Amino acid sequence: MAESKKELISRIVIEPIKQLQADLVEVEYRREDGDLFLRIFIDRETGVTLDLCSRISRAIQGLIDEAGIEYDHLEVSSPGINRKLTSDRDFIRFEGQPVKVKLSKGFEGPRQVVGVLIGHSELTLKVENEQGIVELPRSEITVVRLHPNL
Repeated sequence: MAESKKELISRIVIEPIKQLQADLVEVEYRREDGDLFLRIFIDRETGVTLDLCSRISRAIQGLIDEAGIEYDHLEVSSPGINRKLTSDRDFIRFEGQPVKVKLSKGFEGPRQVVGVLIGHSELTLKVENEQGIVELPRSEITVVRLHPNL
């Protein structure tokens, strides 16, 4: 199977980002109002600063250009306060934090669960809310985001 543009971009930028003591969170590559946006979301335990974003942007721009990846705008930023959680590492780091979990249309249960992330396994995510502890099958989850408004 051919590597997607997002996968290619991720592969190109992950090492320079690590060298600057940050983590690649997500690559967004899409057209908006006729312009092609390449957004690189980064994070680190001590937080993301404008200086860090600028240094990473300078470190990756040439590599992206060399790979022939077209874009009109390159943005490097923090994933924000309602960031997506995608990996076991994210689930460990943000355990005890409020989350909003969206589930697939085929899931026999609620389409959205809001509560505190209390655990995870390879197959499930555990969220505690007013109804108690809810175990959600990871195969049915479409997105998990931090939910600071809880």
